[in-house]
This record gives sequence, structure tokens and C-alpha cells, in this order.
Amino acid sequence: MPDDWHILRGEKTCVSCGRQFEENESYFSALFDRKTEFERLDYCANCWQGETPEMFSFWQTAVPPKEEKQRLLVDDDVLLDFFRRLEGATDELKVNFRYILGLVLMRRKILKFTDVRRTETGEVLVLDLTKEKTTFEVVNPGLDEEKIARVTEEVGKILNVEL
Repeated sequence: MPDDWHILRGEKTCVSCGRQFEENESYFSALFDRKTEFERLDYCANCWQGETPEMFSFWQTAVPPKEEKQRLLVDDDVLLDFFRRLEGATDELKVNFRYILGLVLMRRKILKFTDVRRTETGEVLVLDLTKEKTTFEVVNPGLDEEKIARVTEEVGKILNVEL
């Protein structure tokens, strides 16, 4: 896994106009696939131009109240969309992200673990999305504890939450 990732937690500032978002203000986060890294950019509602072909994924969120405990700022559909868009990816960054997202979605009870298949290239987790009767196969990249912690931290930065 690359050691030089540059995924930054949302700064609560619009990348277009530079205005800082206010408490409870709704804004858009867009994720761009830069091949060796993901770049997250945040936009206020006035500067948001909608989805573009260059975007890997996007979601709408809001600045939480200061006294509120940090929570997941994206809903289950956004997580599942991100997970689906990573399907079939072969580069290390995306395989690792998809694996960690699969674990997060299992923890949130969106996906259900059903089996482990062993292939000549390694282990594959079989996960079910029961509400849609869909099955996903997720490559287990064989991450050690340190790499799991690093990838989890990077996914958390993208989603703006401690996982």
C-alpha cells in the first residue's frame, strides 16, 4: 500500500469560493480518482455544479453541531454506492478500500457475511445484500493489523469520521 497518500479530511471550507461552512450547513463532498490516490473536495451549495464525469463518487452532508459527538456523515446508500463503484478494481488502493468498506458495511448490518472462498490467488469474502438479494465477492488483500488501521483511517478521512 502506498505510504504517500494525501487524502485529507474535509476542511469544512468550499474549494471553489473558499468560504468556511457554518454549523448545520449542508454541503457537497466529491471524490476524485487520481489513480494512485483519492482526492476529496468539498463545495458549498452555491458553488456545487452537480456530478461530473471526472467524479468517482459524491454525497451531500452537513457540518455537525460543535457539541455533537462525531458521527458518520454519510448514509448507508453512499457507503454502498462507493463499495459498488470499487467492484472489479485491481489496483491495491481500491482493493484495500473495498475490503475495509465491506467490513464497515457488515458492521452496520448492511451486508451479511455468508462464506469464504479460497482461490488460487487468495481468499474472497462472499457478502450478501439481503434487501436486494445481491451477492458480492470481496478480495481479502491480506492486510496486517497496521495496514488495516492505515486503510481504515484513510476511509475515515474520506467519510469524515473515525471508524
